[in-house]
Formats: sequence, structure tokens, C-alpha cells
Amino acid sequence: MSVEVEQPTRPGRRVGAPSPPRWVQWIPTAVLVAAVVVKVLVSPNAARDAVTNLRPLALTVAVGIGWVVLWRAVLPRVVRNGWIRTSILLVLALALSAALVVPSVRDEKVVERFPGVTPTSASTGGTPEGSVPSASTPAAPVRLGSAPLTGIDHDATGTATLFEQPDGSFVVGLEEIDIEPGPDYQVLVVPGVDRSEPGDDGVEIDALKGNQGTQFYPVPAGTPIQAGAWTVLVWCRAFAVPIANATPV
Repeated sequence: MSVEVEQPTRPGRRVGAPSPPRWVQWIPTAVLVAAVVVKVLVSPNAARDAVTNLRPLALTVAVGIGWVVLWRAVLPRVVRNGWIRTSILLVLALALSAALVVPSVRDEKVVERFPGVTPTSASTGGTPEGSVPSASTPAAPVRLGSAPLTGIDHDATGTATLFEQPDGSFVVGLEEIDIEPGPDYQVLVVPGVDRSEPGDDGVEIDALKGNQGTQFYPVPAGTPIQAGAWTVLVWCRAFAVPIANATPV
């Protein structure tokens, strides 16, 4: 008389649950690793930020640990079907890869006209000597100063210019710029010369409209900005690193 012995099963795992080959299970992770390699190749400056600055480094480590925990601990407990788990990880890997690589390779060119009439030079003035300004001619903004835009551990060219409007407000112009693309760039004005961080006194103007072209950014009312004493700063808010700056004089 034969006795059938029931084979023990691993706790928490259903007998016969479909599971893909091991090499298939590694595909999502391989996609993510490939995206990191592409990021390093196309944007070495950003890759350097990820290992030399605290915030990008902490974010990179957190994403890596979170991926391993999700892959090895969380999903196996929640989703029994191995093919579904792998599919979920693959979709997530593709989304993370796009978020990582696309901002570093996508250029966005924005070309704007100065808001209002054409600005005049501060040295020449707006009205020729001996002439009477027409009542129908609006006062022109004045160009107070300009300086080349300089990259800070990133590639950047162009000119930063400071204008004063007839009503006393100010406009920052980023003219003919070409800045290394990246995520979450912000334009700020910061008191002081050649500032590379916003500090507590920096004034955020707006998100960078495009990493190429010519754009104009009105400075918030009440900001006592003046040429030679304030820095125009392009700042990556996501990773808390400077991208480029200039002090118009």
C-alpha cells in the first residue's frame, strides 16, 4: 500500500502560480540601468551633480533603495503572478527612464519680444537734446546693464540684461541663451555679485521658459534691484544646484 506525501510549499506562494524566467524578471532593472548609463553619457554634468551634491545624491540613493524594496519585498507580497509583477516593474522603469533622460536631451527654444516698446540705452536717453517728446509717444524702458551668462558646472551661453520700465519696475532679459537642458529650472535675482545660490534673500521670478532663445521676465514689484549689485541666477530647484549666472553692470 503506497502513501502519497504532500510536498511542502513555500509560505505565501500559490502552487502553480506563473512565473517568468529569471532573465525576464531582470529586464525592468536592466532598462533602468541603461537609462542611467545614457544619462551619464548625454549629461555628464548632471551625473556629477548626482554624486557630488547632497540633495541629488540622496535622491539617487533613495530611488535605488526604493526600487530594490519594491522589486524584492513589496510586489511579491501583493502580486502573486510573476508576469504581472514584471509588467508593472517594466512600466515603472520606462516612466523613470523617461523622467531621467528626456529633460537632459530635449531643447526648448522660446523667442519673445520685449513687453512694450523697444528699450533704449541708459547712456543715450530716450529723447534727443532740444526736441520735445510727443504726448502720444510712450516712455521707453531703459537698459541698465548686461553681462554674459556663465555656466556653473554646466554649459551655458548668452546674455543677461536688466531693464527698468517707465513705471519703475524691472525686467530681466535672457537674450540669445543656450543652456544645457535639465529639469525644473528657475530664474532668480539675488542681491550680491556673482551669487551661485539663492540663499534667504533671493527672489524667484519664474520658471525658465526655454533653455534656448530670448525671453523676458518681469521682476516682482518692490524688489530694489540695481545693476552691478544683483545676480541673475538660473537654478535647478529639483536638485538644488546652480546652472548659470550673470551680474549685469
